[in-house]
Amino acid sequence: MSKSKIIIDNIYWERIQLFISGHVKYIELNKKRFVLRNLTETKELKANDVKINGNQFVARFNVAILDDGNYLPSGEYLIVYKDDFDYIANINPSLLNPSQYTLEEEELEQYHEEATQNGKNNLLLEHFMYSFKKGGSSNKTEYIVRPMISSEVNEFVLDILFKAPTPKLNPLKQKIADLKLKYNRYSYNVRNFVFQLIFNTTKFFHLKKGNTVLFTSDSRAEMSGNFEYVYNEMLRQNLDEKYKIHALFKSNISARRNFIDKFKFPYLLGKADYIFVDDFHPLLYTVKFRKSQEIIQVWHAVGAFKTVGYSRAGKKGGPFFNSVNHRNYTKAFVSSETDIPFYGEAFGIKEQNIIPTGVPRTDILFDEGYEQQVTAEMEAALPIIKDKKVILFAPTFRGNGHHTAHYPFFKIDFARFARYCRENNAVVLFKMHPFVKNRLNIPREYEQYFVDVSDFREVNDILFVTDILISDYSSLVYEFAVFKRPMIFYAFDLEDYITSRDFYEPYETFVPGKIVESFNDLITALDNEDFEVDKVEPFLNKHFKYQDGRSAERLVRNVFGS
Repeated sequence: MSKSKIIIDNIYWERIQLFISGHVKYIELNKKRFVLRNLTETKELKANDVKINGNQFVARFNVAILDDGNYLPSGEYLIVYKDDFDYIANINPSLLNPSQYTLEEEELEQYHEEATQNGKNNLLLEHFMYSFKKGGSSNKTEYIVRPMISSEVNEFVLDILFKAPTPKLNPLKQKIADLKLKYNRYSYNVRNFVFQLIFNTTKFFHLKKGNTVLFTSDSRAEMSGNFEYVYNEMLRQNLDEKYKIHALFKSNISARRNFIDKFKFPYLLGKADYIFVDDFHPLLYTVKFRKSQEIIQVWHAVGAFKTVGYSRAGKKGGPFFNSVNHRNYTKAFVSSETDIPFYGEAFGIKEQNIIPTGVPRTDILFDEGYEQQVTAEMEAALPIIKDKKVILFAPTFRGNGHHTAHYPFFKIDFARFARYCRENNAVVLFKMHPFVKNRLNIPREYEQYFVDVSDFREVNDILFVTDILISDYSSLVYEFAVFKRPMIFYAFDLEDYITSRDFYEPYETFVPGKIVESFNDLITALDNEDFEVDKVEPFLNKHFKYQDGRSAERLVRNVFGS
């Protein structure tokens, strides 16, 4: 299957009919099943017609009626040939050769200035772009079909963009919409006034430092992660006898607080002397705390991998320099001195307020007793792993947030992966990021080799039974480094990811393992046991100042002087 290819040689139009022509290698074209599939796998739209001549094909797509009688909606679409396996179409390399085009001097200069190879390729592929303008000249209503190499999956796609002005409502509906907007603004102002009033009143009556502790998160439903280890350490030191400990959580940033918590939260914010947070928490940045209050950030991730916060200033989604986000933390706790300048940069706080005690939730990774316990529990929960080599496939998501998050499962050759498992007495556990919308569908014939463990609550427990980790840009690599076991980094979109997201240190020299950019190279690395495992221990020693399982103890003693 790895040699099998669908190759696109040309893209052309007849009115609103899109034609994709090409040829195949090592595939017998015995079915006329060409489809367009979006990246989140929620739409799969069949070609209106396919003509086959030997190994040549022409697929026709009427973009006006392709979606069950409706136009092809906005989004990025792979071109897929469906047979016993799904084959993703690739663009003919000749169409990515600038010598095949007559480029003006300005175009040639722009080509050479593009930062990535995909950027250069997409500049050339614009020659196949087609735009329909309403009335032939409208800039407000336009339907654009742009062939391109997607930065999210590093594959050829058709990028569809339908631009249209928002339709005007009839006068009655417009009046209702205006009233709703006014009400929402008024409601927000009232809620904000009440919130600030409760906070400031409570703060005024608690000017003297007291003994109230608050754990709060806008993206965590319960006492877990670093919070759990800090809280348990406080109990171990009997600090619950001295301090009144409260917790207020919200499952995600868009969820609403219940009625009581809407009043309780500003009251506790104003009263608490120690406030623990573990992620972005918008309401904390809208109030002015008294000087005696400690706002303590115990960030949910280990280390500093992908850029966050002010490190993304000037980039899409990043705060700008005059933002109030993060800046009111009085302390932040990290894993090592290496992380201090990066977290100072990300949070916009003084570096002397960032303390390398270690990350509390990693303490369990150094507990040999827990390792024996959890290994037995994992083998009971997943009998398939007993006496097997366990590979954990745990990448991050692709997309622009939790609404569009997905993973391109077609980048995994399940047949070759299963062959490796069969020959090496191995199984693969797939742990997808919780944001990923499209579900992994494991072919029935491979169920003896593959298991989807995405719903397992605690990923750290899985690490104890993992022999090899396959990831890409996930901070999970920090935790797994504790075990000094092999890692492979399957980074098929590395160049574009670096350009759009960026890292605190150069990816190629930073990650503690073998980097591969194709699944063929991934399987080759597994077959040859080519893991570059010598990178792991230096990585561990650099990013874990302490390897003794006492990070929570150090953090609690630092905060409470206990």
